[in-house]
Amino acid sequence: MENLYDTDFYTWSYQQAELIRQGRFNELDMDNLIEEVEDMGKARYRALESCLEQLLSHALKWQMQSGKDDLHDMDQWFRSWSISIGKQRIAILKELKKNPGLHNKLDEIFLDAYDYSRKLAANEMQCKPDVFPPQCPWTYEQIMTEDWLPEADND
Repeated sequence: MENLYDTDFYTWSYQQAELIRQGRFNELDMDNLIEEVEDMGKARYRALESCLEQLLSHALKWQMQSGKDDLHDMDQWFRSWSISIGKQRIAILKELKKNPGLHNKLDEIFLDAYDYSRKLAANEMQCKPDVFPPQCPWTYEQIMTEDWLPEADND
């Protein structure tokens, strides 16, 4: 027997909400409802992680490129990366304000986000992730400081 959860999630979700409103708890699809509630929390975690990944990947690209001697045509990219860094800072602050429980996971999320941001930056810069430091060279507090941008990498 197919469950409405599997065949029409939209209708299932509204049906579950109505059952809760009416106090008909014994009729709820508890297994799937529990899974969905957990997934809502995971989605907030992933949203914060994604914002950090974007901020860090743009910071890595900024640092890498600003250390080069040949900066022709880079003004447009620098502007774009700077704007993106600012937007991601705001998105991170909003996510943490709406979900203060994520503060307890921030160190974990930051580490995971940096690992993936290296891959993102490498893909966009057409290089290997190894050109970027294996551990994040900045603290969370640094990257969240308004107007902060990484210094040039002069290696």
